[in-house]
Amino acid sequence: MIWLGLLVVFAGVVSYFEVFTRFPPLRDFPWVNLPLVLFGVALSGLGVARAFGRSEYRGKVLGSIGLVLSLLLATLFVLYIFWFSNLPPAGETAVNLAQAPDFALTSSDGETVRLSDYRGRKVALIFYRGFW
Repeated sequence: MIWLGLLVVFAGVVSYFEVFTRFPPLRDFPWVNLPLVLFGVALSGLGVARAFGRSEYRGKVLGSIGLVLSLLLATLFVLYIFWFSNLPPAGETAVNLAQAPDFALTSSDGETVRLSDYRGRKVALIFYRGFW
């Protein structure tokens, strides 16, 4: 059960990057992969508990190594999904200076604001894909 758990964790992580990143609802939050990874860790944990519940020595050391590998892979997956992928890009790769065409938008005060009103000044246009 320990190695099956590690295999399920590995399959959950690899399938996220190979299959599920193509679909935006499954890429933004791993609805399929996160339960699969957690199920794999639980399987490994149950296998280790079963190995330590017996009086035999067989499986305790290798089982513990398998559980640690499952936990490490699951931790790296969760860190990547919820922390690393939400970091903004580095400044030198995020800045692309170009002259934008003139446009007008309505401000929060109801006034019309044109980009040409800020000619000669530095203006940053930020397009944010938010979670609203």
